[in-house]
Amino acid sequence: MELGSEYSLSFSELTVQKDSIFEYVSEYGTVFRFDSGRSALKYIALHLKGDDQVLLPEFICESVADCFPAEQTRYYSLQPDFTVNTDDLGNKISPETRLILVMHYFGAVQPREKLTEIRRLADLHDCVIVEDTTHSIFSQSATIGDYMVCSIRKWLPIPRGGLLYYAGTGENPLGTAPPRYPKSTDNRRANGMVLKDMFLREGLPYNADYRRIFAESEHLIDTQTDIRMMSDFAEFIASCVSTGRLKSRRRKNYDRLRDALSRHGLPPALSLGDCEIPLVFPLRVPNRDAFRSYLMDNRIYCAVHWPFDGVQPDARGFALKNAEELISLPIDQRYDERHMEYLAKVILQYEGDLLF
Repeated sequence: MELGSEYSLSFSELTVQKDSIFEYVSEYGTVFRFDSGRSALKYIALHLKGDDQVLLPEFICESVADCFPAEQTRYYSLQPDFTVNTDDLGNKISPETRLILVMHYFGAVQPREKLTEIRRLADLHDCVIVEDTTHSIFSQSATIGDYMVCSIRKWLPIPRGGLLYYAGTGENPLGTAPPRYPKSTDNRRANGMVLKDMFLREGLPYNADYRRIFAESEHLIDTQTDIRMMSDFAEFIASCVSTGRLKSRRRKNYDRLRDALSRHGLPPALSLGDCEIPLVFPLRVPNRDAFRSYLMDNRIYCAVHWPFDGVQPDARGFALKNAEELISLPIDQRYDERHMEYLAKVILQYEGDLLF
């Protein structure tokens, strides 16, 4: 049994669904389909002026921060429960602040009182709110954002894909026009997903091949500088995923793993409300890297959200702590009760220290 890492892809299972992600966001007046969340953010960044300042949460993926000029970027702090420190945010806003990025973490949406205060501060200082819904789109597709950005390849077995969506009514705060960029032609990650499916399903000797393709594909995304739209192939695959099934399976897996681990004093690092849908199961452990290596030895491959990028370390203590302690356990729609039982069993057999 293998858990985590990249998705696999079986062409025999591709059937267009009525409840695809495109239908899910169809209520918004404007939806742009980019090849990545990064392209969507870079498109927004193009509409900033040279002296405009951007405020980002201290705990954020480096690839998000890199979409904005470093000299225009500042960070506001978060509370230990991943909620926005609105006092610090208010203190960081200056006359040059034009954009505030709000992030929800691991499927949990920022509390309503926090969002109300952020909206008040943004309106008071004439700031645009960009809401990153990459972790939370299926919990709530939007809250207070003027614009919403989501990297959908974190949820779906597609080679590339990101959305920029907003209400599309009234005044457009950044004056963004419909993007006119070429569609991506890079679908090679899908080649790796097909090879992975053949390895897992049929035992064919493609393990090294698909891992190499995934690494090469990630490098291309990391080094891409231009903006592109989603490929037709990626759009088709995305249209073949039922969001209803996705949400149901993820929530059931999360609940099963939470119940199994919580009995042993290992609750998730961030709890979800009853209607929230998890991206992953975040667990906080000491000696995280040793624990991650142990899981890999048992063919469980976990992401880390996120390695620290070294930027402004004195102002980002919570991000540093998370970079050392957090591990993201896979609970996505590929898996069922049998997989969660295996995952919990392997975790609880770990001979190292799991408790602080």
